[in-house]
Amino acid sequence: MPGQNLLKIYRLYASWAEEFAFACRKGCSTCCTQSVSMTMLEGELIHDYIRSQRPELMNILDNLPEGSSPPKTTNQFAAACLMEEESDDGPVSWNMAPCVFLRDNCCSIYPVRSFMCRSFGSTVRCDMLGEAEIEPLFLTLNTAILQCIEHLDQGRPWGNMNTILQMVQEKRSGEWGRQIKNVRVCSPLPGFLIPPDEADSMRGKLQILMDIVGRG
Repeated sequence: MPGQNLLKIYRLYASWAEEFAFACRKGCSTCCTQSVSMTMLEGELIHDYIRSQRPELMNILDNLPEGSSPPKTTNQFAAACLMEEESDDGPVSWNMAPCVFLRDNCCSIYPVRSFMCRSFGSTVRCDMLGEAEIEPLFLTLNTAILQCIEHLDQGRPWGNMNTILQMVQEKRSGEWGRQIKNVRVCSPLPGFLIPPDEADSMRGKLQILMDIVGRG
């Protein structure tokens, strides 16, 4: 059921994202780095796809570099913000090396890419200007969906894409048990981070998302 709900969210997001105008096009891969975080649920979907549809990529799963995860998951960060707690986590270490699944500047696992990858979208060509520009409402929508996906997988590992895929590979090959660093645990939804001026625009979407993920 969580896997089916994840796919429902992906489909909904694809339709909602059509409301925004992006400069992103096939072959534009500036954002495709190894600084991507995701849930175990997303990692299992990617692993299943590689095993059944792209077996030539299986060797990548055996040689993934371990990645560094942010100090908090999305819901942990949201909980801290909603409780107005000060953060002393320090700077996040980003790895801007190209994603291991890039082939000729295109994603070789595109149909099952993680939500964070799906959420990259810029109104300008960031490969030309050096940085992306994102509409505030689009960022709010992305954050809400990241929170819902984490809620679906609460209690299980969350972290850098490389590290999560390492864990899925080891679990399915019977080698589960190695202590892997820089992994967090998915937390339940504490509430959404919605600016007051975007509440009306987000209300209908949030209700649909809550109907999918439930609460508690």
